[in-house]
Amino acid sequence: MGKRKLPKIDSESGKNIIRRFQSGERETLAKELKYASPDSFVRSMRETYGIRASELDIQVEDKESERHPVVNLPPVKLLIPKVVKHKGDAEIAILHASDGHADKITKSFNKEIYKKRMEQMFRSAMTIVNLHRNMYPINKLVIFDTGDNIQGENPHQGSTVGEVSMGARDQVKKLAAPMWNDVLGSFKQHFNEVEFHGVPGNHGHDKLSPETSSYDLLLYDILESGIGQHDGINIHVHEDWWAIVELLGFKHFLFHGDGIPCQQGVPFFALDKKLKSWHMQFGGFRYCWSGHFHKSHYNEVSSVLEHFMCASLASDDEWALKKLGISSEPSQGLYGLHPIHGITWRYKLDVELRGHNE
Repeated sequence: MGKRKLPKIDSESGKNIIRRFQSGERETLAKELKYASPDSFVRSMRETYGIRASELDIQVEDKESERHPVVNLPPVKLLIPKVVKHKGDAEIAILHASDGHADKITKSFNKEIYKKRMEQMFRSAMTIVNLHRNMYPINKLVIFDTGDNIQGENPHQGSTVGEVSMGARDQVKKLAAPMWNDVLGSFKQHFNEVEFHGVPGNHGHDKLSPETSSYDLLLYDILESGIGQHDGINIHVHEDWWAIVELLGFKHFLFHGDGIPCQQGVPFFALDKKLKSWHMQFGGFRYCWSGHFHKSHYNEVSSVLEHFMCASLASDDEWALKKLGISSEPSQGLYGLHPIHGITWRYKLDVELRGHNE
């Protein structure tokens, strides 16, 4: 049998042969074209077309490709993520402390619990600060104390025999001053600068005595003349019922809150009205801080005014139950202040002794 001659590669019959060859019809084609064996047909395909059985230079259209068409999409350049090594802008930590009521006695609170909750306030604050330090520096702590650090000895404020164990002077000297001294000293071990601002509350002075007779102010005076003399600890005593403190260009309005009337146990309607009036009266401020009602509360008073209310260290407080009908869990507040964005984060500080031996 003479050597078979395949049609030209660019002819229709040639293309058809190539397509069938590459689709696996080698033996069938060899028989149709009368080759002696499939091997001789493959040799002829190689010599004539330069194509081997394993090559698939020409795409074969079949029913499967019709069901799943190939779409030629533009190439995508995948970027390798980079680890950000730099930290963000430095922030200031703000500790909002209020209504410690040292020496108040309830079924779940007394002078020993007061000491332990002050210590827990420090531990909880440092846990949160150290977590945020993984993202940016926090080198300065500012403490806003909005009063009622001691219970006092006024019988009209729940300071009768059995509800306190000592007089107001000893409450300052033996309880509040030593605890705040230790807390401030402990914070200074973790911050380059600790700044304390204190306004007086309504406990700790008699109704007939002037506001400057407040034992809160006595406490602040002791701290200012003592630990406040150390480098990096600055104590600011504000004798008026209010104070404006500027931090990173943001004004903060501090007050205790005892001048706010309650309607059916709810102070928030009167509080909003007062805050808006004070905002105009005192030339504007971005944030305001208060206590008194023994309840943790936040309110966006307006687009340019936010209010943060601090709870108390005391628990099972009869006054809160009678006045508001609620008893909030003991807590304080911790916040972050950014030089551009203002308050960026806030936490209700847990001061309970969970996980610690009492």
